[in-house]
Amino acid sequence: MLKQYYLSSLAILTICAGSLVALSAQAAEPAVISDYSQASWGEDQRTVWQVIVRWNRAFAENDVERYFEFIDQNITVLTPGNPYRVEGIIDDRNEFEFGLSTGRSEVGFFQMMQPLIRVFGDMAIVTYFSRGYYGSDNGNILYFKETDVLALQDGNWKIVHIHLSE
Repeated sequence: MLKQYYLSSLAILTICAGSLVALSAQAAEPAVISDYSQASWGEDQRTVWQVIVRWNRAFAENDVERYFEFIDQNITVLTPGNPYRVEGIIDDRNEFEFGLSTGRSEVGFFQMMQPLIRVFGDMAIVTYFSRGYYGSDNGNILYFKETDVLALQDGNWKIVHIHLSE
């Protein structure tokens, strides 16, 4: 159902403005984008991007508790593999845990490319392209476009909407 949504929610390799930072699901260190690749970003953009990277890292490590620390209670999610919109953290968590229980969310490879971050006060929009392979289909690369909308709540950025498309 939401397999493709969760496939986008990983960060094992990050490409940003020609700079590559390789990560794996087993790596202990979180993703860090080089200063060069963020040279034109403001502090707010760098902060929002690090939230997205940490969120994707939690997914890559199948860390349900940490993953949902970044998700707002009223999240909405749209994905190409789902005939309906997921509304609320309870349904989102059920989908996430179902994907883990079936093994379909297992990460073989993932890259986020060409991130674009726009911050508008207490709201942010992050778009990027991703590619990777997952579950038992290791080697068959899938390509996606993702938009994540975040809201600043009590000093923390929370993801309030995700839209994934092929």
